Amino acid sequence: MEEIKTKGIVIKATDYKDSDKIVTIFSSDFGLIKARVRGVKKDKAKLAFAVQPFAFIEFLLIKKNDFYTVINATSIDQFFNITIDFDNYIFMLGCLEVCEKTVKENDPQNNLFILLVNSLKNVCYNQVSSMYVFIKFMLESLKFLGFKLELKNCACCGELLNKNSFAFSYDFNGLLCGKCLNKNPYLELSINEQAILKNIDMTNLEDLNNLKFLSRNDMISIISLLCKDFKLLTDEDIETIKQFI
Repeated sequence: MEEIKTKGIVIKATDYKDSDKIVTIFSSDFGLIKARVRGVKKDKAKLAFAVQPFAFIEFLLIKKNDFYTVINATSIDQFFNITIDFDNYIFMLGCLEVCEKTVKENDPQNNLFILLVNSLKNVCYNQVSSMYVFIKFMLESLKFLGFKLELKNCACCGELLNKNSFAFSYDFNGLLCGKCLNKNPYLELSINEQAILKNIDMTNLEDLNNLKFLSRNDMISIISLLCKDFKLLTDEDIETIKQFI
């Protein structure tokens, strides 16, 4: 039996037997972990805080035969304010789902973990738009997975894009120049939609609120584009976001 201490973000928890839950944790040290939390469904359970989505926890676990059990937990941050606003709640759940579907056990993914923590902090405490943060999270996640979107040069021929290039190719995972449009299927983007993609990609998380995009529909269009791209690249849907797209 091995005792392990690790910091992690709670992705989700599911019922297990009468009073337990299985909690899915994105651990900074061990990647994705599924662990049993005993008695947590009982009234006044002392570890109830440790099975809530978004909770940033220092877990004490025991591992036996590849099965984890939580024996103690210390809260670092619960990010309570995220659950108050519907958009914040749904789009940040989307970030958790991306982690669940891309991180494996014993696959730490430290850059993605730091990105997730900072995304939660900026939405919760700095009132950064959760839609901006979700788009930034998707763009950065795809980079970490080796699928960086090409937004500066033509994704097909490599030529520097001009201001009139408003087409996205799922096949080439990026924007296309005018010369390549007739050769490949593409999704036409408006000027505003391309501006959203490029500006959010170039802006740090903590500075996203300096951007001002007036159309919610344009934001939803880019979120839809990124979710479809994610599906094509990973064969995974982001179910949480489907109600918006």
